[in-house]
Amino acid sequence: MAPAPNNEGLYKALYQEVAHNLGCKLSIQRYPKKRTHRLLKSGEADLYPSTGFDNDRAQYLFYIPNGLFRYEAYFGLAPDFINNLKSISEINQYGLTWVFEAGSTTSKIAKAFKVPNKPITKLTDSRAITMLKNGRLIFYRIIKEDYFKYLAAHNLEDLTSLKISTHKSCCKAKSQELYTGISRKSNIYQEEANALFNPGKPLSANNVPYKLSSSSLAYRLASEMRTMVASGRIDALYQQYIVAPGHTP
Repeated sequence: MAPAPNNEGLYKALYQEVAHNLGCKLSIQRYPKKRTHRLLKSGEADLYPSTGFDNDRAQYLFYIPNGLFRYEAYFGLAPDFINNLKSISEINQYGLTWVFEAGSTTSKIAKAFKVPNKPITKLTDSRAITMLKNGRLIFYRIIKEDYFKYLAAHNLEDLTSLKISTHKSCCKAKSQELYTGISRKSNIYQEEANALFNPGKPLSANNVPYKLSSSSLAYRLASEMRTMVASGRIDALYQQYIVAPGHTP
């Protein structure tokens, strides 16, 4: 989606079409990630447009395949006195704190690396870069594509003039299938026991103890999404909004 308050983009086009086909009306509300997930937990928000599967969030989300796939390569940004980080864990040597948006699953990665970290509400690339420019001892992970967009927007070749070093080999890329996350407390959702659940296998979008009730609107939504995936419609929307020059998700 385009930067707020403009909601144009793939997700708006996709879910407007789904809502129209179901005879429903789409309402788009944008909040910081932490608040968004709080609303999903309580059922005040019905769905999250696209996300990877997460064991903890599966406590309050039901995952429907949406035909999309995420591949994100990352760079790391740090103060300019640091050179050539090969791993995020190395920031411990320099007294840095990893900052990221509050509510992000990045907190789990930071915990796994055992590095100091600080979730920040409404954190953006620009805000993090400003923090670094102002001498804050932080580490920030930025999507590679967004890094080059920032350089182009500010007519920069790199960030050295801002006293920021860029580390291109410290962060593992993310590659995962994406899902529509439906709030399990939403009025559109009803569930029943999943007889095919295998407790001996790890939880996944295809292996949870519950399934959609066929009487729920969420079940109809899932059926519509499957139809759109099988027909190639979602791929066509992706090509239109993501692949075509000048469009962004």
